[in-house]
Amino acid sequence: MSTDIKTMQLYPRAARIYDDLRAIGLDKTAALPIDILNRFDQLHYHGIEALDAAINACKIRSGAKVLEVGSGWGGCARYIANTSGAHVTAVELQDDYDTVARDLTQRAGLQNAVQHVNADFLALPLEPASFDHAVSWLALFHIPQRATYLDKLHAALRPKGTFFAEDLYLRQSPAPEDLGDFEQHLFPNSLVGEKIYRQGLADAGFDLLDLTDMTEDWTAFTAARLKEFHNNHAAYSAVHGVQGYETIEVFFSKMAGYFADGLVGGLRFLARRS
Repeated sequence: MSTDIKTMQLYPRAARIYDDLRAIGLDKTAALPIDILNRFDQLHYHGIEALDAAINACKIRSGAKVLEVGSGWGGCARYIANTSGAHVTAVELQDDYDTVARDLTQRAGLQNAVQHVNADFLALPLEPASFDHAVSWLALFHIPQRATYLDKLHAALRPKGTFFAEDLYLRQSPAPEDLGDFEQHLFPNSLVGEKIYRQGLADAGFDLLDLTDMTEDWTAFTAARLKEFHNNHAAYSAVHGVQGYETIEVFFSKMAGYFADGLVGGLRFLARRS
């Protein structure tokens, strides 16, 4: 899985965030103020706004134990820990992203609040009922064996523990001739329809407290992101090079297209361990 996911143009070069930081005068030894780092380390939609939604919905407080699945550069984990005072265990499959995340967390001075774990979530041993909250942003649909990982999340939460996630769901299967492209650029190992999504949460023992369909919002977001990226061509290429621009442009273009064509939709939900 860790190799296959690199077919997504979002993921081939974890170190590109250092180029962004260097461009604003922060070299690889500089301390990183969290408010500046937040401008670059969010890989999901709407940045810290989406994280505030999770903190408020779950009522994450100081001292709480939070499990994040698919933590990328660690931006979500750092923000939650810094904002709420919680301790976050950030699980990331890709070793290069985990390595960068650990460095950024250390330089942000949050190494005592965020524990980074480089592991396949399906194979990661977790103490039962050891977390108050579980969170994830645009990562769950990558993980195979949907029922297994939902059961694992349920078991890891304490009774009445909350589970907040933003994820993709399948609205319409791509045409057969487009399936290979779709799988290459999206890496959809457990992409299911909304009805099946809801049933899976119930089957795992979660009570669904709130579910918002984000499809319209994310369709507009991905289209606007692509347009802004095109308008910013010269500036981005100056920092990341022509190939760096072209790589991310393919990903942004594919995602905007999948939403616009009605293939994928988005969900934001809050569930509770019963």
